[in-house]
Amino acid sequence: MAYRIPSTATSAAGRMKAWVIYYYGDNKQFTLSDSVQMPILNSPKDVLIEVSASSVNPIDIRRREGYGAKLIGTYQSAKNVLQMGGNELEKLDFPIILGRDFCGTIIRKGPKVTKFNVGDKVFGALNVTRHGSFAQYCAAGEDEICLKPTNISDGEAAAYPLVSLTSWYAIRKFSGYNEENAFGRRALVLGAGGGVGHVATQLLNNLGMETTALCSERSFDYIRQLGVVDTVDYKQKDWLSELSRKPKYDLIFDTVGPRSYSFELMSPLLNKGGTFVTIVSPIFRNVDQYGLIPGFARTTYTAVKQTYYGLSNGVNYRWAVYRADGHVLNEVKNLIEQNKLKINIDQQKFSFQQIPGAIARVENGSANGKIVIEYLNK
Repeated sequence: MAYRIPSTATSAAGRMKAWVIYYYGDNKQFTLSDSVQMPILNSPKDVLIEVSASSVNPIDIRRREGYGAKLIGTYQSAKNVLQMGGNELEKLDFPIILGRDFCGTIIRKGPKVTKFNVGDKVFGALNVTRHGSFAQYCAAGEDEICLKPTNISDGEAAAYPLVSLTSWYAIRKFSGYNEENAFGRRALVLGAGGGVGHVATQLLNNLGMETTALCSERSFDYIRQLGVVDTVDYKQKDWLSELSRKPKYDLIFDTVGPRSYSFELMSPLLNKGGTFVTIVSPIFRNVDQYGLIPGFARTTYTAVKQTYYGLSNGVNYRWAVYRADGHVLNEVKNLIEQNKLKINIDQQKFSFQQIPGAIARVENGSANGKIVIEYLNK
C-alpha cells in the first residue's frame, strides 16, 4: 500500500485555482475554478510544486477531447487497487485538470525526498495518470523532475520537458542510439519543424548524426540555424523522390503518423538494419474506439504486422512513448545550459487566465513555436 503523507502536511482542506473540464469536448468545456482540491502527496517521495509556468502540447487538446480516457482510467484503477488497497484517491474522474509541462517551486516534500529541498525551482512533464499543470499547484515524484536550467526563464523552461523527453526516449531508449554508436550515422526526421521534431534534430546533431529534416519551407531557416543543413519541403510533389536520391538512412524518426508517412512508404529509405521509430501509436485510439480487449487486440495485430514486415525487409519498427524521467531531464538541462539545445517559442505569451486562448492558438494552427503560459498574478 502506498504511503500517505500525514494530514498535517497535506492541507486537506486547501483549495486552489485550476482550469478544469467536466466533460470531454471543445474549448467551451474549460471552467476556471477557485475551489479545486490541492494535490495530495500520495508517496513519501512526492513533492508539491507551486506552478509558475506551463506550455501547451497537442496531447492537451486530444485529452480534452477524450483521447486515451478508457486506457488511462483502466490503468489508474488497477494502480489504485494494487498500490492503495482500493483507495481511488488518484483516479482521474471529472473534473479533470489538463496540462503536462510545468516549471515551479517546491513548497512541500515527502519525508523520503532526498534530491530536492523546499524552495528549489524545478521543471518537468507530468505523467498522464496525474492531474495536470493548468493549476496553481501540481504534484510529482522526485524521480520525475529536475532543477530548472539556470540560463533560461521559467516560461522557457516549461516549454522543454514533454518534447525533450519524447525525443530522447525515441532516439535513445527505443532506437538505441547514443554517444557510442551514433556518430556518422544518417537520420531523417519527419515533421522536423514541429515541437518534437525540431528538438529531435538537435539531439541527433549532438550525437554526431547526419540529419535530414522533412518540414515546410517556412521552417528551413530556423532548422538550419539549429545546425541541420539538409532540408526537404514535404509540400513538394516529388519530396519522396528527392529523399530516395539521397544516401539511405539508419534512423527515420516519425513525429506525424501513418496517414502521411506509413512504415511501408518510408522503409525503402532505410539501410539494412535501420530503424523506423514513430511517436504516433494507435493504442489509445483503438481502446477508445473499440474497448479495452478489442482495442489491445487490434494494436497487437498492427504491431506484429509491422514488425514482421520490417523483419522481412531487414529493418526495424518501433513505437516510442515518453515517461516522466528526472534523469533524462538532467541531461536535457545540461544541453540547455551548454546552449546545445534550443526551443522555438511563439512570440505571443499567455497568462494563467488565458489558458483556453493559448490552447485555441495551437488548435487553430496559428502558433509558430511552443505556446508558453506564465502564471504571474494568478
